This record gives sequence, C-alpha cells and structure tokens, in this order.
Amino acid sequence: MLQFRRNVASFTAELWLDFVLSEWWDLRLTFKGIAMRKFLVLGFAALLAACSSNDGGGSGQQDAPTAEAPATPGAEPLKVALPQLAYRYTLSFLLPDGRLAETQEAHRALCEQLGPARCQLVALTRDDAEGRAGSAVLKLRVAAADAPYFTGEAGRQVAAAGGRALNTNVAGDDVSKDLTDTAARIHQRELLVARVTETLRTRKGTVGELVEAERNVAGAQEELDKARAWQRELQGRVAMAEVEIHYQPLAAPASGASVGAALGEAAQGSATMFVWGLQLLLSLAIYLLPWAAVFGAGVAVATLLRRRNRAA
Repeated sequence: MLQFRRNVASFTAELWLDFVLSEWWDLRLTFKGIAMRKFLVLGFAALLAACSSNDGGGSGQQDAPTAEAPATPGAEPLKVALPQLAYRYTLSFLLPDGRLAETQEAHRALCEQLGPARCQLVALTRDDAEGRAGSAVLKLRVAAADAPYFTGEAGRQVAAAGGRALNTNVAGDDVSKDLTDTAARIHQRELLVARVTETLRTRKGTVGELVEAERNVAGAQEELDKARAWQRELQGRVAMAEVEIHYQPLAAPASGASVGAALGEAAQGSATMFVWGLQLLLSLAIYLLPWAAVFGAGVAVATLLRRRNRAA
C-alpha cells in the first residue's frame, strides 16, 4: 500500500512537472512571439520614418524653384503673335558737288558687298547736266535685318565725304492681317480644287455638271495662283525693306572763274532772249501787216465819203 501511494505520488509529481514545464514553454513562446512582433513593428515604423524623411527632403528641394515662380502659378503666359511689318526707309543727304556721284557709287558698292540675297538694286538715277552733278536717287531692297546697318553705314560714308543728312524717315506697314486672310483664302481654294477634282476623277454626274465642274476648277485654280503670288509678295515685303536715298548737291563757293562763267552765261541768255523777242515781233508784224493795210484802206474810203456828203 505504501508502495502504491509512492507510485501515485511519483506519477502525480511527474504530471505536475510536465504540466508546469509545458505551461512554461508555452509562456516562453508567447513572450517570444510578442517580442518578435514588437521588433517587426518597430522596424517597420523606423523604415516608414526614413522614407518619410527622404520624401520630405526631396519635396523641399523641388519646392525651392516654386518659391521663385510668379504669384499666380496657375496662369499661363499669354501667346502674342508678333506683327509682320514691311519697312520703308527714306533718306535725304546734302553733299558737295564733286562728291555726290562718288558717294552714290559707294552706296551701290556697299549693296553689292552684301550680295543679291541681302541687297538688290532697284533703280539708280543721276542728273549730270552741263558737267555738274545734279540731284540723284538710289532705290534698293535690303534685308530687314541688314537695313539698320546699311542706313547707318550710308550715313557714315556721307559724313566722311563732307555731307550731312537732311531728313530720315522710317515707316513700317503692318501686313499681318493681309497674310492671315491670304493664307485662309489659299486653304479654302485648295479644298475647293481638291473636292471638284475628285468629282471629275470619279465622273459622278451628268455631262453638264462635269463641264461646270471643270470651269469651277479652272476658276478656283486661277484664284489660288493669284493668292499664292500675293502671299509671296507680302512675305517678300516683310523680308526685304525698301530703301530710297535722295542726294542733293551742295552749292560750291563762288570764285572768279565761276563768277565770270555765270556772267557770260547771263549775257548769252539775255542776247538769246532779245533775238527771240525781236523775231517774235517781226513775225507778228508780217502776219498783221496785210490786215492793217485793208483796215487803213477802209478807213480812208469811209472818210472820203463822209466829206463828199458834207460838201453836197
């Protein structure tokens, strides 16, 4: 009996020990799980904090240029179309008599140096009557970008020749509306020509309709060619500025030779006018003399008849 009790006590102790050990092991595993969870949660939180700090630094770097942006970042800049201007330069210079032709030729040479793509000679006139330089005109077409340089260089050449500028006029003609209207007209005519040409190609319609379509194509093509020519002319006026230069001779100082020549010319002119007047009077007398004779004879007859009447 005693042995049985001992065996029961030993078995109970073993069961209790196993229960305690199992409970302790479960408790240890529980604590380990909680610790591991805490470690994972803390690590994930640290990772999120690092990412948020990096995002904050990047956003700070990107916000720096925004601070320099205008007060209304949502407003877009206005798109303003630059006007298409056709410029015209009109210059007038006063030059010594002996340097006028030389200066005009220098201006023409300057135009030739720029080349035909940047400067074109339109007209050159000069009055060299009686061995003296008279007024002169030079008309050019200069590239709009080179026109200020050309006019400035022309003025410097005139100053070097002892002349001066009388007046300078620069005018710009805005052809933006003409260019826009012409482009729209060209587009409409192109669509019309394409549509009517397609009708003729498919030959859908009666003979009369096809003939009318051919006439419409011819008329639309003619208008299209005119519009394209006008567009090219407008573009040329914008690309090339018109430059017109007028030259006036400066009166030379009087000298003995010049005074004598002037007096000789005056005496010759006076003699010419006297001879011309005398010739005119003689010609008039020749034409009027017969009529004067007839009138005098009539007056004499009338006077004679009046005297006879009185005597009777």
